[in-house]
Amino acid sequence: MRSRLRRLAGYAWRLLPHLPLAAALAGADLLARLRPGAPRLARGARVHGISVIVPERGTPDLLAETLAALERALAGVAEAQQVVVVVNGAAREDYAELQRRWPGYDWQFHERALGYNGAVEAGLAAARHGWTYLLNSDMRLAPDALTQLLPYRDDHVFSVTSQIFFTDPARRREETGWSDFHPNHDVAEVYERDPGAARMARGNLYPGGGSSLCRTEALRRYVAGSRDFAPFYWEDADWGVRAWSDGWELVFCPLSQAHHHHRGTVRRYYDKSEVARVIRRNELLFDLRHRWTRRHWLRSLQRLSLLDAASRRELRGAGLAWRAFRARLATERARHNGLRFERITRDRWYGPQRSERRRPRVLLVSPFALFPPAHGGARRVAELVTRLSADVDFFLLGDEASLYGPDSEPWLQHFRGAHLLEGRGDRAGEAPLSIEQRLERHAWRGLRAGLAAAIARFAPDIVQVEFMELAELAADRGDGGARWLLCLHDVYLGSGDGDVRQRAAIARYDAVVACSAEDAALLAPQTASLVGNGAVDRRAGYTPSPDGLLLFMGPFRYAQNLHGILAFLDTAWPALRAEFPDLRLRILGGSESAAIAAADARLRQPGVELVSAFVDPTPHLAECSLSLNPQVDIRGSSVKLIESLLAGRVCVSTADGMRGFADAGLQALIGGDDIAGMAAAIAPLLRDAAARRRRETADAERLDRYTWDAMAERQREVYRSLTPEHPP
Repeated sequence: MRSRLRRLAGYAWRLLPHLPLAAALAGADLLARLRPGAPRLARGARVHGISVIVPERGTPDLLAETLAALERALAGVAEAQQVVVVVNGAAREDYAELQRRWPGYDWQFHERALGYNGAVEAGLAAARHGWTYLLNSDMRLAPDALTQLLPYRDDHVFSVTSQIFFTDPARRREETGWSDFHPNHDVAEVYERDPGAARMARGNLYPGGGSSLCRTEALRRYVAGSRDFAPFYWEDADWGVRAWSDGWELVFCPLSQAHHHHRGTVRRYYDKSEVARVIRRNELLFDLRHRWTRRHWLRSLQRLSLLDAASRRELRGAGLAWRAFRARLATERARHNGLRFERITRDRWYGPQRSERRRPRVLLVSPFALFPPAHGGARRVAELVTRLSADVDFFLLGDEASLYGPDSEPWLQHFRGAHLLEGRGDRAGEAPLSIEQRLERHAWRGLRAGLAAAIARFAPDIVQVEFMELAELAADRGDGGARWLLCLHDVYLGSGDGDVRQRAAIARYDAVVACSAEDAALLAPQTASLVGNGAVDRRAGYTPSPDGLLLFMGPFRYAQNLHGILAFLDTAWPALRAEFPDLRLRILGGSESAAIAAADARLRQPGVELVSAFVDPTPHLAECSLSLNPQVDIRGSSVKLIESLLAGRVCVSTADGMRGFADAGLQALIGGDDIAGMAAAIAPLLRDAAARRRRETADAERLDRYTWDAMAERQREVYRSLTPEHPP
């Protein structure tokens, strides 16, 4: 007991000089909890011009290669340029030849070693342009490294970081430029993610200090505030967390590439034990400033008391305490206001700013994962956005973040920015919800807060809300100038269930889009623009249909698809198999279908082929004899139906499934009275292949108005009506 008391007394004695720091930590935590304030959204001027700062100490041989590569990279930049080389702690005469080769560069010479933060600060004092690229003296930029970064300099962006490769390809890629962290309650732990083959820009925790483009004025503030990390390590992580807390966004751009000829400058001037000591001290300082381990401040001070005497001495003083207070308060307030540092690299995607020309800015909000498009509504959004993104700046606020991944890139690249969320509270196996329950579930608090932040961040001209499930978001619309557009994939009015609530929600919008004339009629007296569902026009690659295969393109995520195909297997399929024993049925059921098939033998019976993945339907359409649409009680219109017709395949559908197309006079569309009755419509088409094939090419002129290109033109007109001052 006595030894323990003596030990505690020793800790307390060591911490006496740190009372100002203790007060700063406790005060920051308390104030953030009591007065979290509002989310911060930084926005900077649209500035151009690049200053490049190259901190250098004792590696003139490597510096020569770095500057040669930099010269090639700057050749592609059609903006004002400046290069500042900060030589510190090295002999001036060692750089005479390099000065002769690059006389136009600004050369600084400092007799004493400044440390990394100090060298950057000295370079920033001379920086003349709005953006500064920090370049290590042993880094080789690719010729297009800088031009790849420039399109991402949006007004809400603080930094854009290049992807790093080691010059030694056999070396493990622990340094990539894509920074993140592992949650750890013992020590602060940051690392760099492997982007693999990714091409699209993503959120980045902090800008790597050796290969990042930063907004100059903001960087000056952050560098001045990170002097406590001198002489090296953790300062760039501090810049990043402070920038995110201030409301900036930080971007990693994998297409901008640099190669690192790593020689370890620090370890040539400091012995191993000193490097380890400084790293340990700065890790704790980072934790003190940002509560990264989420420990109580008393536990952090306990860790401080265990440090060596030199480190304890370096972590005291009123100035350090004040800087720790300000940084910790900002970080904690950002957390209280919903910033999830652990989701930065996962939930933020960025497309480049494509043009200086003012175009309509559309913020699209979806409750369901859209990409890759695994259901009809997602396919609709993907096709329209793809066709309109050359003339419209799209931004995405999406729910179901965990369903997006690297295979989402081809579609997300059409958005200037995408912020994804997760957490509305769906539970596996729960019973289907009523429309009123869905309205409450999907417009959850986190999505509402995310929408408010996205509107403030992206300043859209149009807030485009997809699906009725999110219609009540407009209840929160403020007095801003954005017009609100509701795109209804399905109109649920007419059942009496929640009609009053739905109409009240719909009435808050400036414009409404419906997908079928039948749905538009349900909205009366509310007016609606008709932008129907279309399909990719595959008629140019038409080949006559083969025999022996029926195709159902119906992801099981949509309940009507599952119920419809099971009813078809129960009623129509036995009769068809009896007459055509070799007939096969292929079902494109999506990722959810595998688990359902494991529990339902109907989906595993002879002749039934289930594809349980997102696939391109093109080869499946080419291989089928005709397609099925066994749906009942649907709203909107069926994408799978028109997709089949525009691929030159007959579609046999229920009367309900023909919604939106029943009156179009399409010969390749054949209706059955109900699902059981579809067998009688299918059998003659299988018996007489010639008659079936004549139908496949009979609707050329009528089908022209059902392509996605035609539907995109209708959507474009809706945007024109809402933003006549910025027409697409």
